[in-house]
Amino acid sequence: MQQLGLILNDSLSAQDLPFINLPAPTPTAVSRPTNATVPLTAETAFLLQTYLRTVATWMDLFDHSLTYQLGVPRLTLSSPLLFHCTCAFTAKYLALSRASQKTSWTPVAQYHYGEALGLLIQLLNNPSQENVSTLLTAIILLSSYEVIGSLGQEHRKHFLASFSLIRGFGISASSTGIDRANFWIYVRHEISVALATEKPLILGPEEWNVHWEEGEAREDVLGNHILWIMARVINLVFREETETNTGMKEREDMLREVEQWREGLSDTFTGIPYGEADEEGFRKVYFTVSAAAAAAFWYHIIHILLYAEPILQDAAYKPEIQHHAMKVTNIAISEFPDSVRVFATHGLFYAAKHINGIARKARIWNVLHDVENELGYHTRSIINRLQELVERGS
Repeated sequence: MQQLGLILNDSLSAQDLPFINLPAPTPTAVSRPTNATVPLTAETAFLLQTYLRTVATWMDLFDHSLTYQLGVPRLTLSSPLLFHCTCAFTAKYLALSRASQKTSWTPVAQYHYGEALGLLIQLLNNPSQENVSTLLTAIILLSSYEVIGSLGQEHRKHFLASFSLIRGFGISASSTGIDRANFWIYVRHEISVALATEKPLILGPEEWNVHWEEGEAREDVLGNHILWIMARVINLVFREETETNTGMKEREDMLREVEQWREGLSDTFTGIPYGEADEEGFRKVYFTVSAAAAAAFWYHIIHILLYAEPILQDAAYKPEIQHHAMKVTNIAISEFPDSVRVFATHGLFYAAKHINGIARKARIWNVLHDVENELGYHTRSIINRLQELVERGS
């Protein structure tokens, strides 16, 4: 575990980030609570409040316990590490998004990011069961900072550090409290990386220690369940021997399993269409629960992967692929919280890749562009991949 600190040692200097013309509040010291170990200012108080309203909700997409909105904030004033991680992530979001109309938050984000990295490296040199929850939370917050800004090398280091902590300290889907929340957020990071690189997950789903109750009704639990299925599908379709007869049978088995997951779901998982269909045939849908919308989104992506990745499995699947790509896009263009929009970006690549028609592809590109333009979450590389496929005639 002492090697964890070495993973991060050369990442203290953050890259220069784009400036946006927005003033951050002037730092003004205020009285500090007796239980706090960090100096609170008007600026950092603003960042902590903004965190609650914005990026914390992204983290709690499949967590009705709201760990990152309720549990993590309770620790920020007594943990300098989590304090700086939270401030860095929020300031980075403000620097890249339309959320603020004042001066650039980039130098604020860079300052807190550097402070957090220094504290993190110190603790990672001697991790223990007592501080592993704090360490993993910090790494996940910093990884999120890096993902939205597309700091690839820094993200890879933290991604590997998260993996080492999870495996080394036995954190899994059966953990409780903040460890469980961190595990599932790490899983979402893994899935995003695997879809972007078209490679299997590092932490295999067989190691997740999952347990599913028959008749489960909670949308967050069912959302995590579909992620477990999704991870196994990714490992199936992007492994070398996937085109063997065994691989084809496994695809059929996975299709049956995902349909079994769907059976018996509550009405919250059914999108209700509203308004008129647009020129491309897309129509917005409404879900009563955001987690259910996200789960339904990945249900359709799973089908696209099983039918068409890495190559089309059977020409008879073409109508089904179009059906699921249309369903995915209907969800993506609808009015949903930012947490759903952010996590959907890597799945949208596969919908746009396989949907027919340049106009429909362009509509999905616009959704991806809007996510980056409005929320600061990096999607340019996904759009570039899609455009390259079109140029090659794929």
